[in-house]
Amino acid sequence: MILEGAGRMSINSSSNLLHQQPSWTDGYSTCNVSSSFYGTQWHEIHPQYWTKFQVWEWLQHLLDTNQLDANCIPFQEFDINGEHLCSMSLQEFTQAAGTAGQLLYSNLQHLKWNG
Repeated sequence: MILEGAGRMSINSSSNLLHQQPSWTDGYSTCNVSSSFYGTQWHEIHPQYWTKFQVWEWLQHLLDTNQLDANCIPFQEFDINGEHLCSMSLQEFTQAAGTAGQLLYSNLQHLKWNG
């Protein structure tokens, strides 16, 4: 940018200010509204919108991080989507997963409220 006499300003054609300044959106991921949740990881969206496959991925993650035997959670009891999962009570989790029900319920509540 070059200032010329009497307060007039002109822009030098060789300088492109738009390319020199970072955009305010740099560093933020873009939201592609047209894309489906099916290709999204379970931890990237609210549990209410999970598919049944994302519910299973979440269950597997809990097994792995808590070093639980896969037999302690009957996956057939969780052949449900995220909306159904989020509507389950602690009692329903305990009925579906036995002693692991409390862990599942607590983790889901944490994800629902804290992301």
